[in-house]
Amino acid sequence: MRPAEKTRKNLIKERITVSARTLLLRVNPTGDQNLGKYAYYAFIFSILILFAAVIALTNAYLHYVNVSSYYSYERKILAPFSLTGYEGMFFVVAFAPLPDYLIIPFYGYLSSIGEFNVFAAFFVSLMAMLFEMGIEYAGGRLAGRAILLKALSYFKITENDLEVADKWIRDHGPFSIFVATFIPYFKNVTSIAAGTLKMNAPWFFLSNFAGFAIRFGLLIYIGYSGVFVLTPSFDYRHRLGIAILGVIALLYLTGYLINKANTIISHRAGNSRS
Repeated sequence: MRPAEKTRKNLIKERITVSARTLLLRVNPTGDQNLGKYAYYAFIFSILILFAAVIALTNAYLHYVNVSSYYSYERKILAPFSLTGYEGMFFVVAFAPLPDYLIIPFYGYLSSIGEFNVFAAFFVSLMAMLFEMGIEYAGGRLAGRAILLKALSYFKITENDLEVADKWIRDHGPFSIFVATFIPYFKNVTSIAAGTLKMNAPWFFLSNFAGFAIRFGLLIYIGYSGVFVLTPSFDYRHRLGIAILGVIALLYLTGYLINKANTIISHRAGNSRS
């Protein structure tokens, strides 16, 4: 086999063996200046935008969720949630096993039909999440590592999960907490890790406040004003705008992953030559 052909085959093999974990979870595995942390943050947000665009557009044509078909039953179905008031809202957001990206739009929708005040719903939801994050932060700060890991094992959180969160926080500081508020599950792990690392409490809560204020503001808006995307009357102009946004996110994701994979491969090839 000729040397050039052998080198080409080796490079193809290296390209195949770039793991998904390295591409998706490691911010800068090579130390290359082209793989900055802000490009990675944009990568995370692009995933969220693409996911939301796909859900909205597929539902616009397939109508697998159609809130208008349940309109006549809404008072009867939603009555238990309204009767619990803002106190019930606080405990549901803080402790319910359902993800908040389903709960918060739901309370936004209840506000749109007059069951709650939309601004009060936003404030109560935000305080509930800060309360939950505070409990996890205090648990990480006050409990010993061994006791904490034993307790967390019941929630399927492993020591490796905490180590990943530890490194994330060390690398990015308070901004890591802000970014984690947009990532389901990871926000809980980073809150615990922030406690074990004894992160400055004001910075921890300020980062959470900023992140959840943005996230819950968008989710409340989706439930309050954006619920129309779950009806057959979803306007075609909005579909086009969401489609364009989704395509832009997809192009960025593709370009970022290709560039990252090529950078990793080039880095490995350079190390193998030396």
